[in-house]
Amino acid sequence: MDLHLRIKSRILLLSLIIFICFTAVALKTTLIASKQINQLASNSHNYEKTKRLDITDRNGNILATSLSSSSAYVHPKELDNKVLFVKKLAEIFPDLDKEELLGKITSGKKFVWIKKLMSPETERKLFNLGQPGLYFGERIYRFYPKENLASHLLGYTKVKTEGVNFSQLSGISGVESAFDEILTVSTTSSNEDSISLSIDLAVQAHVETVLGEWGKRMNAKAGSVIIMDIKSGEIIALASSPDYNPNKKRTVSFDKDEPGVYFNRAIQGVYEMGSTFKIFSVAQGLEENLFDLDTPINTEPFFVGKKKFKDKFKFDREVTVREIIVRSSNVGAARIALELGKENQKKILKKLGLLDPVPFELIEAKMTTPLNPPDWKPLTLATVSFGHSISVSLLHLARAYSILTNGGFDVKPTIIKKNEDQDIRKRIFKRETSHKILELLEAVVSDERGTGRAANSAYYGIGGKTGTADKPSKKNKGYLEERVISNFAGVFPIGEPRYVIAALLDEPENTFKEKTCRFSGCTVAPMVKQIIERVAPLLGIIPFKSHEENRVDS
Repeated sequence: MDLHLRIKSRILLLSLIIFICFTAVALKTTLIASKQINQLASNSHNYEKTKRLDITDRNGNILATSLSSSSAYVHPKELDNKVLFVKKLAEIFPDLDKEELLGKITSGKKFVWIKKLMSPETERKLFNLGQPGLYFGERIYRFYPKENLASHLLGYTKVKTEGVNFSQLSGISGVESAFDEILTVSTTSSNEDSISLSIDLAVQAHVETVLGEWGKRMNAKAGSVIIMDIKSGEIIALASSPDYNPNKKRTVSFDKDEPGVYFNRAIQGVYEMGSTFKIFSVAQGLEENLFDLDTPINTEPFFVGKKKFKDKFKFDREVTVREIIVRSSNVGAARIALELGKENQKKILKKLGLLDPVPFELIEAKMTTPLNPPDWKPLTLATVSFGHSISVSLLHLARAYSILTNGGFDVKPTIIKKNEDQDIRKRIFKRETSHKILELLEAVVSDERGTGRAANSAYYGIGGKTGTADKPSKKNKGYLEERVISNFAGVFPIGEPRYVIAALLDEPENTFKEKTCRFSGCTVAPMVKQIIERVAPLLGIIPFKSHEENRVDS
């Protein structure tokens, strides 16, 4: 009898232990589920205190706004026929994974999402099901009414925190990221309901249209354009092609050799720019009074070490500094750079901001550092003078040309609308140096022998410099002669300089000529002319005045 009681007691004890263990597991599961629901509810409570501001262009046109939509979720224990419910959902959502959803709602979970964001029509269809246990909540999402327009500038948002009745967003690129804290404000805030960017929507639209047309016409793989106010630093337009629609879900690019559509080529891309760099050494030489525009320079081929420098086109044995820029002589530019020396060359590039990231609001710019030469030996001095051995972004180029053409004052690019010009008391170049640079840039476009004559307009005074650089090979040392970066940096109106335009096409090929042409003069320069002729009226620029007709002291 005693033995029987002992066995019975042990069985009861074991049963009690098993019961306690199962109860602990059940309580733990319930606690986790409750914690998730409580977290969603808590997040919803916090969300009520914030909202996201609109983003507008300089004229108040909405570029990004927040709209309200609906979410749908279920409490599985309240569903009467789970299989039938999933079947009805599949009729509303054809791409629904029925087995996966059925597994979730039969797993014992107390909460399951059906759709985190849906259209009013879809909400109506779900509501008409009359399904017990199906609930709806409010969702906020970011909407870009102009779709692809200025997409790289505006950027993307993602859901930072969410609940059953809300979604709080945060920026992950572009303006949405750079001004994330400013854009997120209290719902009771009395501040303005938007931030105003410096870009002009109409100008931006024309720039993107022309860039897209010319990219296809020139068979280019990519391109970018920047228009910047040389005195205020305001970015009036910034386009990168190919672009994307920020209203659509982000996709992943599987091409490791090429950047995807989300890559901002105007800001993030760094390239060897070629002959647009020639103006920098000349500017420093003028600044140091080492020569004048009419000073003769030897353009005969010569060696630096084992490297022979020669021009692609025939020059006289001596040409003036003016002709070196107008006709774009690599030999002449190299000789000028060697005469300047290492310290002077580094000095001019540093003053123009070409050795450091551009001080610009977008995080993408702050993370983009030029690829500077590892050394500054004579060979490097010579190649840097015509835009090789150093890589910068198009934004770098736009800023540098703005400084050269605004009277010689430092200026920092900005994407925020300003009510006045920047305080540009910090002078970098003498006024006279800036005037001579303008004279050179005008001659490049207006002279019959100028490399930029395709940018010459019958309506607006344009000055600028062409640049064509062979792309470096990714597999072998050296360059690919049939793959180039073609770019153009210019200023308009040349009579009263106000805007710089910097444009770039990646691997363009003009096949409309007798022989395929890849030079900037036959690819990018005519594109720039078309852009200026379209946007100048929008910017209030009066047709033609030359630099000589109306030279303005800054």
